[in-house]
Amino acid sequence: MAGFITIEEDVRVKMLKYPKGKIDIVLDTDTATEVDDQFAVAYALLSEERLDIKAIYAAPFAMNERTSDPKTGMEMSYREILHIMELMKLPKKDIVYKGSQRYLTDKNKPVPSEAADNLIKIAGEYSPDRPLYVVCIGAITNVASAVLSEPEIIRNMVIIWLGGNDMDDTPNVYNVYQDVKSAQVIFDCGVPLIHVPCNYVASHMLTGIPELEACIGGQNPLCDYLIDIVKAYGRDHFAWGKQIWDIAVIGYLIEESFAKWEWIPSPVLTDNITWSKDYSRHLIKNVKEIKRDNIFRDMFRKLRGLEYK
Repeated sequence: MAGFITIEEDVRVKMLKYPKGKIDIVLDTDTATEVDDQFAVAYALLSEERLDIKAIYAAPFAMNERTSDPKTGMEMSYREILHIMELMKLPKKDIVYKGSQRYLTDKNKPVPSEAADNLIKIAGEYSPDRPLYVVCIGAITNVASAVLSEPEIIRNMVIIWLGGNDMDDTPNVYNVYQDVKSAQVIFDCGVPLIHVPCNYVASHMLTGIPELEACIGGQNPLCDYLIDIVKAYGRDHFAWGKQIWDIAVIGYLIEESFAKWEWIPSPVLTDNITWSKDYSRHLIKNVKEIKRDNIFRDMFRKLRGLEYK
């Protein structure tokens, strides 16, 4: 395993204190893998009162019906990020970077990419007193590669990641099992980390076609596109709901009251993709509850209020 630097526990805990005011973020997203990332990217871009987006990284994805090749998945995600920004008529396309073309094969060897290079550059401009928030909603290859290339950056950033399930369940979910080695780097390296579990936390972020049409239907091209991709995702919409998993991560950052969390020792992610406990390890935040209605209400209002400049 790569040689990681040490962060004092009191410094890490201070960095993980809920941030006040406007925060700087980078967003790492496998935007084309499903339909939830599109909502999360739009939600983040529309939350200018709280989030200042410095960069958006296209994360690799594979192992589903859309592609079996992480390079292709990353390229698809890159194009989808640009498409969302085009629907929003945003000119800031120079903040979008291509990510890793493959997953980590060695926990000591990073995968080079524009995204990893940019994260190293940006994170170097921050400090423990004013950290950069690295918001991850896909396989975490880009970020793990940046940490492996320049371990010192963990002193200047806080990672919030939709990773595995809660600790009483299996971590064997999409964002983990695609690139287990990268996930192990993140849990092991000591970076200040906020883990947002999938099942029983983000899985509560459910919506359906009737709600989408009632709340954002016909409001603007972006809203119509989001509804269309959800419709295309499910064949039978009767009594059907779709998890919009990734907005849980954005919602956590928008308002402190939108989530509840606990301190836990960073779990050991085994090669067999199970959780193991070691109570001597550094502390992380593990989110236990997300206020579903509060987050959807905030996001829907912002989507409805999108104004084209």
